[in-house]
Parts: sequence; C-alpha cells; structure tokens
Amino acid sequence: GVAVAPGLREGLRRGLSVAFFAVIGFVLVRQLSGTDWPEVLRAVPRSPWFYVLFVARFFLLPVTDALSYSAVWATNLFRHFGAFLMKRLLNSSFSVGSGDVYLLVWTVNTLRVSYRKAFSAAKDVTLLSAAAANTIAVLFLGAYLAYGDLSLMESVRPGVLGLIIGVTLATAVLSLLVIRFRGTVLAVDTPVMWRIFGYHGVRSILRIVLLGLQWTVGLPGSSFSDWISLLVVDLLVSRTPFVPAREFLFLSLALGLAGTIDAPEAQVTALFLTDTALLQVGALGSLIAAVVWRSKPHPLPTID
Repeated sequence: GVAVAPGLREGLRRGLSVAFFAVIGFVLVRQLSGTDWPEVLRAVPRSPWFYVLFVARFFLLPVTDALSYSAVWATNLFRHFGAFLMKRLLNSSFSVGSGDVYLLVWTVNTLRVSYRKAFSAAKDVTLLSAAAANTIAVLFLGAYLAYGDLSLMESVRPGVLGLIIGVTLATAVLSLLVIRFRGTVLAVDTPVMWRIFGYHGVRSILRIVLLGLQWTVGLPGSSFSDWISLLVVDLLVSRTPFVPAREFLFLSLALGLAGTIDAPEAQVTALFLTDTALLQVGALGSLIAAVVWRSKPHPLPTID
C-alpha cells in the first residue's frame, strides 16, 4: 500500500473532524431556524424551576452513559464527558444509532482498544439500557391502563398510539430475553450487568418524574396528575425504535392532547414548543461543548 506520512495522516484526521462538526452545526442551525420563536417567546414558562428541571433532564442520559461505560472499562470516563454529550446529540437530533457509532469510533481512538472490544461494550450497554427502559415503560404503561383516565388518550391518533404500544411491548419482551440469556449475549460479567441495568432503570424513572415536574411548574395551577396521559405518550414515543427526532413526533401527538389540560390551550402549546426549542438549543450547546471538550488519547493498558 501507499505509505502516508504521520503529519499528513494527522492533518487529514483533523480536517475530517472539523468537517464533521461543521456539518452537524449547519444542520442544527437549520433546525433552529424553523422554530416559531415569536410564538414561543410570547408564552414561555416564567418559573425558573422549569429550566432547572430541563437541564437536569437533559444531562440525565449522558451522565448515565458515562457511569455505564465507566463500569464496563473499570475507569472514570467523566473526564471525557464531551463524547457522551455528542452521542446524545447525534442520537436525538439525527438518526438513532449514529451517536453509538460515534462513541464506538471515539472509544477506539481515545481508549486505544480494538474495534471488537469497543463494539462488544457498545452492544452490552445498548442492550441493557433498552432492557431497563423497556421494563420501566411496560410497568408504567400497565399501571396507567389499570388505573389511569383512558378517556384522555382518545384525543391522540388511535392508530399511531396503538402501533407504538405494540412495538413497546414487543421490544420489552425481546429486551428481557437479553437478561435471561446473558451468558450467551453479553460480554460483561453479572455484577457489571446489574449495575448498568440499575443505572438505566433509575434514569428511566427519573426522566418521567423530572418531565412531569417540569410541566407542572411550567403551567401554574396544574398538578402532576394532570400530565399522566402526556407522560405515557412521551414514554411510548421515547421507546419506539428507529424514529429520528422523536421530540417532533411527541410534539405532534402532544398538541392533540393540549385541549384536555385545564388551562388555556395557547399556554399549553407554548409549554411544549418551549421544551422542543430548548432541546434544539441544548443540542447546539452539546456540539460546542464536544468541540471544546476534545478528548486526548487515554489508553487502557489493562484492556488490550
């Protein structure tokens, strides 16, 4: 093969990295330009707690991912937190799985492990994350179907919602098979498996609680119980695989339920628009943080 000088190879790598971040930044700015900012700003929630809870919810996934991969590699990966912000950005704003591919390549380049071991780690964390989240989703959905006000759900498109419920139940069954046949499917040992499963189980519960509290403080006079139906819709959408930009699917479904909340519909709509806009701003912030918080190689000598 043709030998490439180390300096040229490093220059190409840096050039591709700059181009990669530039393309993502361009797409995010275009998404933000489509937001109806005057409408959002006219009725944005006034409570500062709405924004504090949003920040906590936004960082919940990257923090849990950092804990999970730290457990897999037996080292503290919070020093590389920018990589986990980038993973969240790609998976939520682009296509599901793109963030995992990014983290796979990052793991090989930064931790200096083989692609085989990096893929094995990503597979284990992804499967256990899905198993934990789907378990919580099914428990929450079961409790809602048994005790919730199902009449509110009639305002949402029944066909779409029925399909989402069916997919959630099917993926939950498949996910639990991962636990049952862990010796065959997973590379991590059992204690690490339960740690990762626990991290993501707690994350799923906290996500529901934080979102419900955020909406409650964002709409004065509302109570947590008023939002249960919408929390179910959000939970089901979040567990539906192969759906890019899930926040926009949720927004379209949630606006159908806006009239069921005992408050001016424009105020409820503004609440959802504000949250969606904040997610896009958070994505842009994650990109900036990932560029600034660049990871230097940190080999794991005991792994490879």
